[in-house]
Amino acid sequence: METENVALYKRLIARERSARKAAEAILEQKSTELYALSEELKKSNDQLQSLIYQKNSELQGVFENLADAYVVIDIDGRVLKMNDAAVTLMGYDATKEPVFLPYLVLEEEQKSVETAFKKLLKQGSITDFKVSIRTKSGEIRRVHINASTILDENNKAIVAQGIVRDITLEESKATIIEEQKQQLEFIVNNSPLGIALAIDGKIQKCNTSFKNILAFTEDQILGKDLKALTFAAEKSDYKEQLEALQEGAVNAFVSTQKYITKSGQIITTKINGTAIKNPENGMQIQEVITVEDVTKELLAREQLVESENRLSALISRLQNGILLEDEQRDIVLTNQMFCDMFGISAKPEALKGLSCINAAEENKPLFKDPEAFVARIKEIISARELVTGDELELKDGRILERDFVPIFTNGNYKGHLWSYTDVTLQRRYKNDLQQQKEKYSSIIANMNLGLLEVDNEDRILLANQSFCEISGFSKEELIGKKAAALFMKPKSQEIIHSKTKVRAQGVSDSYEVEVLNKTGQKRNWLISGAPNFDINGKLVGSIGIHLDITEIKNLEAQKDLLFANLEKSNRELQEYAHVVSHDLKSPLRSINALANWIKEDNLQHLDDQSLENFENLENTLEKMEALITGILNYSSIQRDHTQDDATDIGSVIDGVTELIHIPDHIKIKKGPMPVIPIDRIRIQQVFQNLISNAVRYCDKAEGWVEIRYTEEAHRHVFAVEDNGMGIEPAYHNKIFKIFQSLTDHEDSTGIGLSIVKKIIDLYHGDIWLESTPGDGTTFYFSLKK
Repeated sequence: METENVALYKRLIARERSARKAAEAILEQKSTELYALSEELKKSNDQLQSLIYQKNSELQGVFENLADAYVVIDIDGRVLKMNDAAVTLMGYDATKEPVFLPYLVLEEEQKSVETAFKKLLKQGSITDFKVSIRTKSGEIRRVHINASTILDENNKAIVAQGIVRDITLEESKATIIEEQKQQLEFIVNNSPLGIALAIDGKIQKCNTSFKNILAFTEDQILGKDLKALTFAAEKSDYKEQLEALQEGAVNAFVSTQKYITKSGQIITTKINGTAIKNPENGMQIQEVITVEDVTKELLAREQLVESENRLSALISRLQNGILLEDEQRDIVLTNQMFCDMFGISAKPEALKGLSCINAAEENKPLFKDPEAFVARIKEIISARELVTGDELELKDGRILERDFVPIFTNGNYKGHLWSYTDVTLQRRYKNDLQQQKEKYSSIIANMNLGLLEVDNEDRILLANQSFCEISGFSKEELIGKKAAALFMKPKSQEIIHSKTKVRAQGVSDSYEVEVLNKTGQKRNWLISGAPNFDINGKLVGSIGIHLDITEIKNLEAQKDLLFANLEKSNRELQEYAHVVSHDLKSPLRSINALANWIKEDNLQHLDDQSLENFENLENTLEKMEALITGILNYSSIQRDHTQDDATDIGSVIDGVTELIHIPDHIKIKKGPMPVIPIDRIRIQQVFQNLISNAVRYCDKAEGWVEIRYTEEAHRHVFAVEDNGMGIEPAYHNKIFKIFQSLTDHEDSTGIGLSIVKKIIDLYHGDIWLESTPGDGTTFYFSLKK
């Protein structure tokens, strides 16, 4: 029994061992599989991480390299991220400065943006939204936005992202296209040509001229063939041409057809047909048919021929050098001026039919840059485009202006026209004008007078440096401002407004105004204003020259005060001179009377010496009285006391010669004398002193005094000449000073010539003399007209 149990246990143990080994084998196998799977998962995870990183990088690269702007914002509108295109578009960089997107939107579009943003948060996306923004540089740009929100795990929007495309140019082009479309419709509707669109020959649309030419209404025309609408007056190839167009054999055709209109009138029409094809497959989709009534054109053909003949005659006489070439560059027409310009001795008619292919090479020695001349000819011929104002410089100094006009007929090149104009004088004048402009621009910029240009609204357009200096403002502060409001108080502004009105009448004038400079300091300006007209004679504003006369005004005030004080002093001096004259003359008269009494009472007791002494005393007293009278006369000479009337100088001189004693051995000669406006008493004093001196100092047995007159442009010139003793050069200036006498003559006081000079000075004249000692003297004096 025990043996059986042992055997049983052994079998159980063996089975258990076998099971354990089997389990261990399975476990080992599973562990191996699990490890392999784990390694596989790890590898897959690494690949997944790499793929995610790669996709993120690719996505990041896509956003950063988008041609359009890409922006990520929070739900308040703050920019979290933006690509380079967004930075370029908006001018802001979110990595360097905070950017709040709503601030970029124009004020008038804020409401629509607010509504769109709410829609974005609610619906999760918006498309085709357009708005105008102001960039950092202040530029207004029109943008197109497609945006969507990014949600968190709770399906709540946390940020928004969008593509922002600049459509400023696109919308501008769209506007232009729409305008051009409207213009084209206007042109078509108002064209004198009959224009129609047809499909397979059936008219779908036509303009007013098309209806008028055929004399049918639109309802009668639409849906019908042109052939069915008209009655041919003669055979035409229109039908065959249209079929060829529809079959694609030709892209366009021209046909002439005589029709009998609905009203029975026979007209000749020129019909143009053009195929409109699908650009993708080249299939014809429509035809454009134009109908032109050329009846009058045919009737005018003879007139055209006549006009061509007149045109040829006109070209031959033009002051421009004309050369007409056909498509082969053979000469069709030229004129004498062309031959003269280029030194061609042959007549223009002899050049017809000659080839110009080598003409540039043959004539290039005439030009300052020969190779450039040849190259430019080839370039123009090749381009076949209109050229105007091409400038050519010749070696002889002439400058020619060349125009090139290509000639096309129905799209076919038929030749071209060259026109040469000698602009040497114009260019020289232009260069001189430019030099003058630069010269005067420099003068204006640097002159000491302030220059200001304003428009009709008194807005400042231009100011030179001197004006900036006298006003205290810079040019930037002045331009665009209203001048009167900037510088003047309301009272002074009224002056400016009144001057603006007279400028409109073309009036120029000068006036003074009180202004305030930039610091608020009162200044006085003298303004010389003139109207400013454009080249069409339209008043566009005014130009003013400004001089700061504040210091001058202050000096004038000081001068007025000084003149007042001087006038008071002169009055007091004259009063004093009269008092002194009276006080001095009274003792003289008393002495003279006393001397006469003594002489009369003692006449029988006086010897010859005593009588001579009494005579000397009387002469001295008379001389003293004359001196006092001269001083009084000198001090009383004032401009305010003169009375200028038309005065006959000849009669004045006659009066002087009668008044003074003229010895028999002296002759007075007088030439023709004028009548001039002057104080008679003053001019009499002048001549009386000069003639008296000439008589007094005559030392010849036969003396003479000659008075002459000469009229000059701006003054009267008188001369008093004598043959007396003459005056040494050293005394020529000294004699005009008071109390300066050259001799001890009993009648000389030394005041006469001082009085003469003072009177002449009153009349802004000059006095001078020419003298030769022993031969005589000539006194000259001038009076301003």
